[in-house]
Amino acid sequence: MSARTRNSLIAATILVILAIVGFAGVRDKRPGPAPGAPREAFLEFQQSDLYILEPAPLERTLPLTGTLSPLVEASLKAKIAGELLEVAVREGGSVRKGEIVARIDPTEVEARVAARQADVEAARAQLVWAEKNRATQKALLEKSFISQNAFDNVQSSHDVAAAKLRAAEADLVVAKKSLGDAVLTAPFSGIAAQRHAQPGERVALDAKVITIVDLGRLELGAAVPSADIAQVRVGQKVAFRVDGFGGREFAGSVERINPATDAGSRAITVYAVIDNPAGVLRAGMFAQGVVSLGRTEGVLAIPASAVREQAGRTYVYALVDGTVRRKSVKVEPADTSARLQVAEGLAPGDRIVRNNLGTLREGVAARLAGPQHDR
Repeated sequence: MSARTRNSLIAATILVILAIVGFAGVRDKRPGPAPGAPREAFLEFQQSDLYILEPAPLERTLPLTGTLSPLVEASLKAKIAGELLEVAVREGGSVRKGEIVARIDPTEVEARVAARQADVEAARAQLVWAEKNRATQKALLEKSFISQNAFDNVQSSHDVAAAKLRAAEADLVVAKKSLGDAVLTAPFSGIAAQRHAQPGERVALDAKVITIVDLGRLELGAAVPSADIAQVRVGQKVAFRVDGFGGREFAGSVERINPATDAGSRAITVYAVIDNPAGVLRAGMFAQGVVSLGRTEGVLAIPASAVREQAGRTYVYALVDGTVRRKSVKVEPADTSARLQVAEGLAPGDRIVRNNLGTLREGVAARLAGPQHDR
């Protein structure tokens, strides 16, 4: 074989090999899924993000807010004027019914009693003289030594003397009573709330000396809008919490309802009474509670955080057939501010988004977080 023929054969072989390699490269470049292409979009919810509607009992309530005050309270006042000798109890001290809590110097009253006693004795002496004179004049009248007119004057003087004695005796009774008023006693068992005067001070008539309260029963006065007052009745139960006691609840009941509205707010004051036998609550504490208006069975209620409003439309996000959908709803107040009663738009078993997760795209696929299985 010549050198020329041999070179031609080698060149042909190389061309065949290149053709095969190029064909294989073309087959490997067939179109396929582009790297990093976006997968189908979906939302993934945690179980705590969703709320499943179930019928349940609903306790209808009305909020009450106010300040606690003693149901029984008394400010003891001075019934006589004088120097305050003693105040036997300080703020926070306990007193028993009938216990002496203050004394006022009785010197002035004792002097007044002595004066009234002297007036009685003088009036009695005048009456004795008038009686003797009348007896004498009556004997003279019987013997016709004096006229009837003269005797009538004597009788009149006697009657005046008798009236003056009765008036003096009445003044003496009042003075003696004032002597007893120098001592102030507790009208009921309770706790001293405030001392208005200190020993050594001179107190005037009707001046406050000490205030006593009974913390065994407290009263909560709360303003209720007139539009809601028709739902409130005497005897309804009240549950409330007090600042400083954390989540502890106290119980009471509605005892009185004011018959008239407040001139400024047009609200009506409701008074709830709370038993406080241990004395843990104090007057002046701020309380927040609710009055129970009744219980309704089989009610659908949802978290208030699930409800959205836009352009006058109230709706929730619900999971329907694996996608997010908006559902229009009508809601009403429920037992607490955190819940709303469903009046229209949802049914038992519906799953809705519990919390505000921002604006969600309607129609997007959704699933619960966690391992997913092929269908």
